[in-house]
Amino acid sequence: MSSREARKRFCGMTVFSAMLGAAFYFFLYAPQWEELQTKEAEAAEIRRVMAETAAFRKSHPDPVKEQGKAETRNRLVESLLPRRLEQGAFLMEAEKRAAAVGIKLLGAVPGDGAETGGVVRAPVRLSVRGDYFSLLDFLYSLEQRGRFVKIDAVRGKTDNGGVFTGTVDLHIYARSL
Repeated sequence: MSSREARKRFCGMTVFSAMLGAAFYFFLYAPQWEELQTKEAEAAEIRRVMAETAAFRKSHPDPVKEQGKAETRNRLVESLLPRRLEQGAFLMEAEKRAAAVGIKLLGAVPGDGAETGGVVRAPVRLSVRGDYFSLLDFLYSLEQRGRFVKIDAVRGKTDNGGVFTGTVDLHIYARSL
């Protein structure tokens, strides 16, 4: 084999290899790379949709659980804001609580209820006598009774023995129908 034939053969093999490489690139690699890029874009889109779905589920919990929570909230509202003022029941409960903590309930004057914004609000003035800590316990027990009570003012005097005599002005609430 002559050197010219060897060069021709070498050039032919080089051209053939280059053509084979170009064919591989254009017919196999480039389409696969393009398909890979398309699949990666689709996968990214699927991940984005899954993240949005998870965020939606997180912000919109299970309706059955939400219904249970709503019923619990409704029961709480019902206890805090009953359908009727029931001032008599409130005053009897206040008298029991006063006696339980050592406060003497001297008098109770309920006022007329007034409706504002879907809620009926009625003033109550309680005349009380007892020591400071018993009065605090009484006021705390009124607030913790399970019904919404707003204590507006406590007025009175303390005698030389430390016994408070005065009034407690408060409001009780109910839902208006």
